[in-house]
Amino acid sequence: MSMSLAAAAANCRYSRVVFVGNIPFHASEEELCDACDLIGPIRSLRLAADPATGKRKGYAFVEYPDDETARSACRNLDGHNLRGRELRVGLAGRQRRCARSHREPVGLEDAIHAASLVSGTPPLDSVTRYLAARSARELREMAAALEADGPDTLTLLKEQVPGLAAVVDQVGHLLDMAAADDASEACRNKKRAAAVTIQTKFN
Repeated sequence: MSMSLAAAAANCRYSRVVFVGNIPFHASEEELCDACDLIGPIRSLRLAADPATGKRKGYAFVEYPDDETARSACRNLDGHNLRGRELRVGLAGRQRRCARSHREPVGLEDAIHAASLVSGTPPLDSVTRYLAARSARELREMAAALEADGPDTLTLLKEQVPGLAAVVDQVGHLLDMAAADDASEACRNKKRAAAVTIQTKFN
């Protein structure tokens, strides 16, 4: 890799993309670009549209060169008036994917993203690689073991063991992401089942 995982975490692509909502339908793409450019140069801008009709949906995803500029956009562009409407701006976050087996490793991409969310001193590259090779089940077992003696003991361990607080934080983010993927997949399955039921009913 050309850069360390810590550098990749600090500049994770998920942290560079912002969601821009409440865009007036009569505002042009150029006007939106100009507004986003007030914060800094943008790498890309994608206006959401209905694939069938091409009609705009009133929101867009904008990628900045780095996470610092993206966070500046969240702070300074949120509430910006564009043709009489106040824009809503926030980090777009990680794109959800289909839930994978709880025995399958979470992967380097998710581990790097989790590292980018850790507050304070970022996790070591070796820690990120180690966690990337663990499954969601193993991470839950790890978290449970750390919490087994109660919150006070864990707090003390975080204070006494260098880097442990970052590891606990990173594991927590990875488990949150896995739970979100599971919920998203369950929702998709529910919609599929409902669609099949309706189709069967009318056949």
